[in-house]
Amino acid sequence: MVSENTEEYLEAIWVLREKKSQKIRITDLADYLNIKPPSVLEKLKKLEEENLITYNKNEGIRFTEKGERGGKKVIRAHRVLESLFTYLEIGEDDMEKLSCACEHISEETVDKICTFLNHPKKCPHGNKIPRGECCKSDSP
Repeated sequence: MVSENTEEYLEAIWVLREKKSQKIRITDLADYLNIKPPSVLEKLKKLEEENLITYNKNEGIRFTEKGERGGKKVIRAHRVLESLFTYLEIGEDDMEKLSCACEHISEETVDKICTFLNHPKKCPHGNKIPRGECCKSDSP
């Protein structure tokens, strides 16, 4: 099990990867998280030790297979929760705060919410929601 702090980094890397066609640099991640680059570099070293990412200046920050699974888990939870809160007609500001606060829940819970919502493919912001185990019985 990874810490919430680690999940925040994995989520940030996922979002940056979706937005950038180029490599993800330390400064990109620092800007996104509003953290100083030396602190980001220190955390990246820990993420490498945990086999979640690889980093070098030429290729930037990249997920390992394990990191990809972790990033998918947290981004999926966040986006499914955004969909739930939109369904409940919760305003944008509260929706985002609640999604961030609750995104560290189990995959089982996310699957139950996803099933309840009939397996949404995109979050309210139009971003793709990665498919989960519960979606596999759906058509591709």
